[in-house]
Amino acid sequence: MGMKDKQLAKEIAERRMGMIAPLVGVLSSPEEYYEKRREISVMYEVSTRTIQRYVDAYNESGMDGLEPKGKVPEHNIIVSKEILAEAIRLRREVPSRSVPTIIRILELEGKVEHDTLKRTTLQRALAGAGYSTAMMKMYQDNGYGSQRFQRVHRCDLWQGDIKYGPTLRIGGKVQPTYLSCLIDDATRYIIHAQFYGDMEQTIVEDTMKKGIQKYGIPRRIYFDNGSQYRTHWMKRTCSLLGIRLLYAKPRNPQGKGKQERFNQTVDSFIAEVNLNPPESIEDLNTQFNAWLSECYHHKVHSTLGVTPEHAFKSDSMPLNYPDDALLASAFLHCEPRKVNKSGCISFMGKDYDVGLLYAGQQIDVVYDPQNIARVRIEPKGHEPFYAEPAKNGTHVGKKPKRAGIDRIPVDSSRLLDAVTKTADERERRAVISYTRALEGDENV
Repeated sequence: MGMKDKQLAKEIAERRMGMIAPLVGVLSSPEEYYEKRREISVMYEVSTRTIQRYVDAYNESGMDGLEPKGKVPEHNIIVSKEILAEAIRLRREVPSRSVPTIIRILELEGKVEHDTLKRTTLQRALAGAGYSTAMMKMYQDNGYGSQRFQRVHRCDLWQGDIKYGPTLRIGGKVQPTYLSCLIDDATRYIIHAQFYGDMEQTIVEDTMKKGIQKYGIPRRIYFDNGSQYRTHWMKRTCSLLGIRLLYAKPRNPQGKGKQERFNQTVDSFIAEVNLNPPESIEDLNTQFNAWLSECYHHKVHSTLGVTPEHAFKSDSMPLNYPDDALLASAFLHCEPRKVNKSGCISFMGKDYDVGLLYAGQQIDVVYDPQNIARVRIEPKGHEPFYAEPAKNGTHVGKKPKRAGIDRIPVDSSRLLDAVTKTADERERRAVISYTRALEGDENV
């Protein structure tokens, strides 16, 4: 191997080391290792098999194992700093520009010779500099970063989710089930989880109420964008209890990792249940609570190093229980209504006299579904009051950011400028050739 090849081989080894550094010498669970390897694969646009090959080579022979053997392959030729800088600028101008398009622009502008810069060469160079397609998308995304996070204390953040449960056969009828769950972010402790026979909003209300009755009010609560969570009732309840309500960004599942991981654990319970399905949802929940205690709460968590129950019960953060009156008020049902010009609202088949003062306004009707003889009216900007059904005749008439990744403003497209210039020159040469041919020029 010549001196030039040795230098290139060393540079390639250093680049490969920078790629696999997060995987070398780090003690982690297999799940964490494979997840980090997948992230590196996406970031550098290299297969996971190639990354694993680099790791194995380094573990066996150190930096020497990362050097390519024999003559350095053509696709590992290093792109000059000047050309790489131009390629980065072209990608920042239009982040969606493909590598072949960037190469074509560089060729049209005369910065590289035609057919000398290979796609794979430039693609690797851009990825090494942090400007691969995946990296650009990640840094420009307004969603959450993929970095792990964990609250310090219990009840600082609860995460909620609904999962499909086993299908039962009750009384000869098929009965689907759904698991509604709240998990404590800091300790992975399950605040409350229960199987239900439907996916209505009421199962979320029941899960949340039972969780607060057992462990008090959390500071924050975090849900996805399911219709069972994005309700007027949820906003009102969290506001009354002083809970900060958070929702996951659409198509951004990273923030629900702990809940998703627990759901995968529940799959093992469902597999056991399917061997001999219980004959009622009550029996299903009895089995689930036993499994939850013995196979989850009292089992050492790989990330925590202790059991979720020990982590939760040994936390120094005091639990914040609401008084009975506040809890009862917070968990009443709530629906919006618009007051008509007569000062009335129609609610559950009855008319309620609200008053002409609120005609045309949107108000909240707070009620107990078991007793609607009197409902609580909560107008915006006014004190709440109670209303009863109207009597006839009483009325008429809301990334990680990285420096150097922002899109560069431009006045025109360099691709279109370059191809227009090339097309003009091509047409001008054709006209000249045609003119010479008419004049009998023998050199045409």
